[in-house]
Amino acid sequence: MPQMTSKERILSAFKSEEVDYIPCSIYFNKNLRIQNYDMNSAEDVIRLHKDLGVDPYIDLPAVHSSMSPEVKTRTWVEDIKDMEYPILFKEYATPAGNLRQGVKLTPQWPYGKDIPFPGNDFCASHNYESLIKSDEDVEAFKYLFCPPAKDSFYALRDNMDAVKGISRKYGVPLRAFEGGGLAMLMFVMGAQNLVYYAMDYPEAFQRLAGRVSEVSIASIRLLKEAGADFIKRFGGYEQTNFFSPEIFNGVVVPLLKREVKEAKKVGIPIYYRVVTGMKPLLETIAGIGFDCVEGFEPCLSDCTNQDIYNALGKKTCIWTGISSPGHIGGQDEAGVRKAVRDAVQVFGRKGFILGITNSIRNHWPWANTLAMIDEWKKIR
Repeated sequence: MPQMTSKERILSAFKSEEVDYIPCSIYFNKNLRIQNYDMNSAEDVIRLHKDLGVDPYIDLPAVHSSMSPEVKTRTWVEDIKDMEYPILFKEYATPAGNLRQGVKLTPQWPYGKDIPFPGNDFCASHNYESLIKSDEDVEAFKYLFCPPAKDSFYALRDNMDAVKGISRKYGVPLRAFEGGGLAMLMFVMGAQNLVYYAMDYPEAFQRLAGRVSEVSIASIRLLKEAGADFIKRFGGYEQTNFFSPEIFNGVVVPLLKREVKEAKKVGIPIYYRVVTGMKPLLETIAGIGFDCVEGFEPCLSDCTNQDIYNALGKKTCIWTGISSPGHIGGQDEAGVRKAVRDAVQVFGRKGFILGITNSIRNHWPWANTLAMIDEWKKIR
């Protein structure tokens, strides 16, 4: 078989087609420090992958949700009794009522006197007061979390064209981020508040999740126009490490099926990113229709690679194999090499991308990453 580009190899694996060799695609965290490579530069990230001999992708600029122009905001800081740090509050005044979020203003808080919306893991971990508190808050939230605005999307055109030029230059695929599912709610509520809310206000929780999915579907339509080669749908906070199988099956699955249907309608492969807590859901995930499922955690959960293959093998592409904290973050180079051999033996050569369960971090032994890649080259 003629040698493929990284783009051809990854997209063929998504379709479970023959490849010249098993792709290996690794996510390097931006905090990684490697001499002569800037991990914030798309071209340097590609150059690092190419120099290592693995298969890169690059990300299109994110197409974000929009906020209604009717929303007015204000922020302030309060000292709260018995709290170690001041609390930063942000209030949103909407036609359907006011919402307020509070976060702990620690020395590590990177956003000054503002709380980004919808935020991120950092916001969730610093949560003091949940943005959404009762079933009466759903309608107000809809003013904050709206489908992407076309003018904002078109404002990204120059950046998108630049990234597409890099993709063509190096023969690498373009990935786009479609949405974060329940993670988007966790960012503004905190993990504990979101889980309690799902139990206390099940109907309102379903409406909130539905709103997030509506915005995701609108994003999918724009990502086709943007030229994405495949889409990432983050689902790492939707499994049973947070929610019951009943909530996943009753609330999340119907929304995922709608999003997958939309991706197929516009003709873009879509993959689902999971982490832990997925073992009771493997058969369900296999039936949703994703082109690929990525992540998992074979070391720090009770879900082995064999469990994953038994449920998903020959139904969808699987992108995983090596535990980032358990293998790459450990001190056993021989164990890393064995994990590579075991993964290839379990998953085979079609519909498989050798990957890691999370990003490669700067504080982990670089020799383990090199050992993983070296062993893969021997058996790919």
